[in-house]
Amino acid sequence: MTLTRLLVLRNRLLLTCWPLTLIGLCCTLSTYEQTYPTAGQRRTAVELAQLNPGSTLLYGRLPDPGAAAQMFAWEIGAFVTILAAVMAVLTAVAVTRAAEDDGSLELLRGCGVTVLRPLYSALTILTGAAVLLTAGCAVAITVTAGQSDGVSVSGTVMFAAVVGVTFLTVSAVTVLAAQVAPSAGQARLWGFGALGVAFAVRAVADTQQVGWLNWVSPLGLRAVVEPFTVDRWTALLPGLLTVLVLVVLAVLVAARREFGAGLLRRRDARNGRLRVHGMVGLQARLARPSLLVWTVTVAAIGTLFAAMGSGAVEQQRDGEVGGFLGAQLGTGDPAAGYLAYRGTVIGIVVSVFAILSVLAARHAEDTGLTGQVLATGVRRWAPMAAQAAVAAAGCAVVLAVTGVITAVITPMFLDGDDIAARSLAYALGQWPTAAAMIGCATLLIGALPRLAALAWLPLAASSLLALLGDLLGVPDRIQDLGFFQHVPDIAGVDRPVGPLLWLAAAGTLLVLAGSAGAARRDLRAG
Repeated sequence: MTLTRLLVLRNRLLLTCWPLTLIGLCCTLSTYEQTYPTAGQRRTAVELAQLNPGSTLLYGRLPDPGAAAQMFAWEIGAFVTILAAVMAVLTAVAVTRAAEDDGSLELLRGCGVTVLRPLYSALTILTGAAVLLTAGCAVAITVTAGQSDGVSVSGTVMFAAVVGVTFLTVSAVTVLAAQVAPSAGQARLWGFGALGVAFAVRAVADTQQVGWLNWVSPLGLRAVVEPFTVDRWTALLPGLLTVLVLVVLAVLVAARREFGAGLLRRRDARNGRLRVHGMVGLQARLARPSLLVWTVTVAAIGTLFAAMGSGAVEQQRDGEVGGFLGAQLGTGDPAAGYLAYRGTVIGIVVSVFAILSVLAARHAEDTGLTGQVLATGVRRWAPMAAQAAVAAAGCAVVLAVTGVITAVITPMFLDGDDIAARSLAYALGQWPTAAAMIGCATLLIGALPRLAALAWLPLAASSLLALLGDLLGVPDRIQDLGFFQHVPDIAGVDRPVGPLLWLAAAGTLLVLAGSAGAARRDLRAG
């Protein structure tokens, strides 16, 4: 078996689930033709979208005349490119520094594998994933578009190429970061940090009409190429050239750095004693830095959505917004609909933090920390249970801080009844969802650690149902199976809390089952 095949086999779930999700999103083009069956309805929706600063911030600028294909590239294109960038960060770290840090590449190096061979294999995998994404998106649009207005062969190819080049660019940035960063975790953090900067640059370019900034952001490539509008294929060349330069730099750095370390020295080791009391205290102390970062990040996202919600709410009150945002606002009170939508976005981000926090237990087991802790006489179920408890407490802290901040800021921008109380409730109400995500991840890592990557499946499925369920015409009974959108409107007449109690109870039972499973298996074994 070659090294490339081995890396593909080890990361087969990551390399399969993410592309299928992105390709599936590309099958939604025909729904835009069905949502706006007449030219007048489409014209109204396009005008509302072009005048809404919130929509521009999230998706970019919608070009005229707003054909179904253009609206697809505007809305779904934003989701697909962002998710492709997230996949790029996770995949690039998984096939480079993560494989190096867990010791598997060290064994292969002992068998005569050359210094740069692992990096070449990783680059081969990333290039293959980009080709798969490009081909898959193009085929999905071609097969499902039907007679949708504005669809063309060149536009389809350009849209798919934008997804592939975006993936490649973010992958190249992350691969270079993996050669410089002192650990895989730090490389992953830098990759997501670069992604956040890219989104901010793209948002500034579109909201402030500074178009040239889109040329320096991977997420701005869609606005530069303009698939289904201009199909500017020459705009792909700077991105491909950037990828080439970054890859050359990564190879030069990889040839000169020490194996298992980056160019920057680790600074997380200290000579002083770490005073902790029990397993929960140890896990809380280890999780404190990431908790601070995620609290600031989620609070910033909540504040951003609070500041840009007034335009969408007012437009929904005056007329039908339609499309993705219209589906999220619903048919009731637009203010409540927008706050529920913002709560869903916050819940998705917090769920990512929850799953990553539980996955840290697997990393601690792989690095030997769990074995050292168990050598002190700690019960075998305690590390897993403590990790889940700290993750749940961390989610509560993040949601509480975000809820309080948004409750103060939202009434400044949004008019309506009980805006502050609703804003706080829609944020805090995401905790049972996070608890259920923690339970699913704990069960997999505790009982079946080889399937730990499947911990992301409930989040992906629930997010798709919550964000695109109405737009795709998914029946309500199927949407209700998702973990999100169960928070009741505290100012409404009907305020059912049963689904939230079920989510919290399910999360608790799954944590107990996962902790029991961890006590009945060997370390680093399924």
